[in-house]
Amino acid sequence: MRHVFRGRRGYVLMAFALSALAVVGMVGLSVDLGRLYIAKQEAQAFVDAASVAATLELDGTTAGIDRAKLAARADINRWNFGNTPFPTPVVEFAAAATGPFSINPATASGVRFTRVTAQADQSNYLLPVLKAPLKSTARARAVAGQIERTQFGEGAFPFSPMVHDESDPNFGFTPGQEYTLRWPPAPKDNKNNVCAGDRHNQWINKAEEGSSSERGFIEEPDAATIKLAVEGDYQTRPLEVGGTVIMSDGGKQTILDSLMVRIGQDSDTRATMYGNYEGNGRRLVVVPVNTWYPDFRIVGFASFLLLRANEYNKGGNQGWCAEYVGPWVQGSKTKGGGQGAGAYVVRLVE
Repeated sequence: MRHVFRGRRGYVLMAFALSALAVVGMVGLSVDLGRLYIAKQEAQAFVDAASVAATLELDGTTAGIDRAKLAARADINRWNFGNTPFPTPVVEFAAAATGPFSINPATASGVRFTRVTAQADQSNYLLPVLKAPLKSTARARAVAGQIERTQFGEGAFPFSPMVHDESDPNFGFTPGQEYTLRWPPAPKDNKNNVCAGDRHNQWINKAEEGSSSERGFIEEPDAATIKLAVEGDYQTRPLEVGGTVIMSDGGKQTILDSLMVRIGQDSDTRATMYGNYEGNGRRLVVVPVNTWYPDFRIVGFASFLLLRANEYNKGGNQGWCAEYVGPWVQGSKTKGGGQGAGAYVVRLVE
């Protein structure tokens, strides 16, 4: 009997040892894989935010590419429960969501997409007991892009300039030139009451084809709506490419008062042109461009820079000008990647 019990005790010890090994393995699997799963989620949060931040900086220039790289790597998201920065994330750029992507693209023109790849190597604490590797790698990738926006339910500035060339990606406008947001009641090519880009009989005559109320302002003329529209990006009706704008009286003092407030909302009220503008984007407005009288059809959207406040204090008989910039990107202080006009919103596409 003593011999039998002695044998059973040996069996129990062996069974316990094997069970302990299995338990340690299962604990290791749950602990180390759980940590790897968390690291993967942290990596994904990083690349998502970094790709969006980088894409907001793209403006069709090499300087924009450089800013995008800095913006991606400056993202505050970390791994290891938020304690460790991601080492050397890879930031690449392309003109299309499908690529090809390059760290240093041959040209910055047309670049609207950013791909960010990051990885984090973590030590395994318990899995090596099961002959697993000493380290595991969490990898993540995301692609963000400037996606064209053809409709606005809010956010469009309540003025609509006249298209000069519907077939041109820039609508016939020249970047850096000033065009008319609000026409004066009696525009003349021999007077300084018409913006430089429209100071030609072709555009002046077209501006006079409609009624005196059709001067460029496109919102309801009551004071409360004017204030909301000019100062706060409010719209009483949606605007979309192929739709129409409805002109209203553009000579009210309330519009000028609100325009002064809007310019004052910007952190840079002194810049004389987009080239030296360093503000928070409130002077960069997106407007629908229309075909003018008689149908006022919207052919697209474009970005303009509002001038300094003292350049609008000219009374009801003067035109109100703004500098044509080009593309507009929601939430960005830049004009957007590539050439031509258009409105864009930054979104994750992968």
